[in-house]
Amino acid sequence: MFLSYFDCKKRISPNNIALLLLIFLLLFGFLEDMLNIYSFFLSFLVLVFFISLLLLKPKMILGGGDIKYMMLVALYINPFLFPHFLLSTGLIQTLFLLYFTKILKRRTAPMVPAMFLSVILIQLFNF
Repeated sequence: MFLSYFDCKKRISPNNIALLLLIFLLLFGFLEDMLNIYSFFLSFLVLVFFISLLLLKPKMILGGGDIKYMMLVALYINPFLFPHFLLSTGLIQTLFLLYFTKILKRRTAPMVPAMFLSVILIQLFNF
């Protein structure tokens, strides 16, 4: 929630909060035996995808905080649920883009809140 707030209000995603999330995720993930090799591989694939995307389209508007948070989500969510996460994030982000560009007249829309809502939806519908 803190990252969502910072992304909406200040358009930044602080590294110290992302690092704290990573520490908690690794600690509790190992203690509850929820992390596996696929989670780490998926997080690495997210990083490679966004790096190649930024290299191919350097003028694209995508912040580093979005990439960091998506890597954390890839570690957190079951890898088999990640496609559902991507679909719901895309739908929610489309609504955010319409709201921020048409109503608030901004050029960009924050992506971390859309990913946060997606994680909540995936967790609610995954019994």
